[in-house]
Amino acid sequence: MKYIVGGEEMARIDKYSIEEIGIPQMVLMERAALEVFKFIENGFLKTAHILVAVDSGNNGGDGIALARLLYQAGYNVEVYWIDALEKKSEAFISQYKIAKNINIKFIDEIVNYGYDIIVDAIFGVGLNRAISGKHADAINLLNEMDGYKLAVDIPSGIDSETGFVLGTAFRADATITFGFMKLGMLMGLGNEYSGKVTVADIGFPKKAVDFIEPRHYGYEESDIEKLLPHRKSDSHKGSYGRVAVIGGCKNIAGASIFSAESAYRIGCGLVKVCTVEDNRQILQTRLPEAMLSTFDPFDKDSIRKAIKDTIAWADVVILGPGLGTFAYSEYIVNKILSEYEKKLIIDADGLNIISNHLEWLDETKADVIITPHLVEMSRLTGLKTAAIKEAKYDVAKKFAKEHNVIVVLKDSRTIVSDGHAQAYINSTGNNGMATGGSGDVLTGVIGGLCAQKMNIFEAAKLGVYIHGLAGQEAAIQHGRYSMIAGDIVKSITRVLEGDYYGI
Repeated sequence: MKYIVGGEEMARIDKYSIEEIGIPQMVLMERAALEVFKFIENGFLKTAHILVAVDSGNNGGDGIALARLLYQAGYNVEVYWIDALEKKSEAFISQYKIAKNINIKFIDEIVNYGYDIIVDAIFGVGLNRAISGKHADAINLLNEMDGYKLAVDIPSGIDSETGFVLGTAFRADATITFGFMKLGMLMGLGNEYSGKVTVADIGFPKKAVDFIEPRHYGYEESDIEKLLPHRKSDSHKGSYGRVAVIGGCKNIAGASIFSAESAYRIGCGLVKVCTVEDNRQILQTRLPEAMLSTFDPFDKDSIRKAIKDTIAWADVVILGPGLGTFAYSEYIVNKILSEYEKKLIIDADGLNIISNHLEWLDETKADVIITPHLVEMSRLTGLKTAAIKEAKYDVAKKFAKEHNVIVVLKDSRTIVSDGHAQAYINSTGNNGMATGGSGDVLTGVIGGLCAQKMNIFEAAKLGVYIHGLAGQEAAIQHGRYSMIAGDIVKSITRVLEGDYYGI
């Protein structure tokens, strides 16, 4: 597990480390500069000509300390001090004096040629206003320059909480960030502007982090082995649970197929699809491994029997993929929410239906996970999608707490919340996953994990993480433009393959 922090949380961790624990600020600054120096030293020859752009805050102090390390190692380095801030931090003043004492070259204006590396150390994570004037001019000029662009801690101009561009921002090829991934580098345009991100440990004590309790965390690949349900040698298909997918309508069978196959791929023992009779042939052809229960959508007794038998059989129900919003669809959703008492994942049309009947959600005895994208969440909450996107953590937390559900709020960076203070934020996946059926694959993965006796919150988080890794693998195999949902399903196998994950 890894924490992901916003600028305000990072400032508190930094302050606690310095003022309460007693680590000198200059020690943290030197460690930060050393990590950036090592990145440059490992990637560039000593012949590289380097420009470090700074201003008078602590991020600028990091930049000057870096310039000193580069200079002493034999690099040709120059520092451009914008000098447009009213105040100078004490650490910056100390680093500036040291640099001047050893004759590091400071320049008064930037010449747009001849630099192999351009380092941005102008603003850190504390920036919360639009950049303008001399700062904006400098950043725009840096962006126009040739050369490899490297940001210190966060690209100047990126809001550390939201990822929004504050007027203008430095476009980095890579960013070395300190202590923890910054929330704003995963959100909005922050991910695009940050380039390849390296999180460098500069010695923030665990005690400081535990005291602050950051709101967000994510997973790392090593967490899969720890969290994935163990498969015993002495077991059978019944050992790994039963998932029922209730969905699909006439001419729409694909969504339920994706969910069903994904549940199998993640390790579920048995899957049954409950759908309209029209889908029988395609389901039996595409996924012969799945059991099938069909009904006549115009015969209420047929629907009632199919649903009753299915929910009696299932350990987990996935409700909604391709279900439609017909009168019989509404009947099905109401019946399941009123009668089913085990693990229930609601997606797609299931969500669209309950958006008009939130009391069904409040009255159900099932353990519920909902997996809305932003538009579906807008229907559920009445909020505009832009407002939800700006405050995903708060919206997900509030809805989860009010309705006693797990919320998987899908976006380029998906949030998973159980309504408590800390929430999971996903860092895997790519824009190739913005394709029809991708969300149905996710519900299947989560459902398959739930069937293997995982807690629903843990299953939702791990499912989102593995789904994103499968999307990354699919992009490697097929490209982001060409990948489709079926590629993501097949890539689940590659994510989990090998003895490393106990399979």
